[in-house]
Amino acid sequence: MDKLELLQELEKLVAGNGLDADEIRLCLLLLTNCKGSRNGEIEYRTVKSAIGREFSLEKLEKSCRRLFMYKLIALTSPFPEGMNEENFIISYMVFPVREN
Repeated sequence: MDKLELLQELEKLVAGNGLDADEIRLCLLLLTNCKGSRNGEIEYRTVKSAIGREFSLEKLEKSCRRLFMYKLIALTSPFPEGMNEENFIISYMVFPVREN
């Protein structure tokens, strides 16, 4: 995975006002967390700690949907049923960069 190309795609979305600040932070956090592979796992409490306490589960779900919509990040397992502010693992994959 070429992280530089993915960052260039992210830059285009930022320039076009496609993502908000929290969505950009989440994308960068997930990208750096996957350590060279396209797949990663991260705890919700780590995401919340990195992005801020106000980053709610609702905001996380919305951000993940939008990152998927822009073909940046996809969840590889659904969020737990009836989840609340408890900690859980977020499993995801990074999309390959689109060819122009």
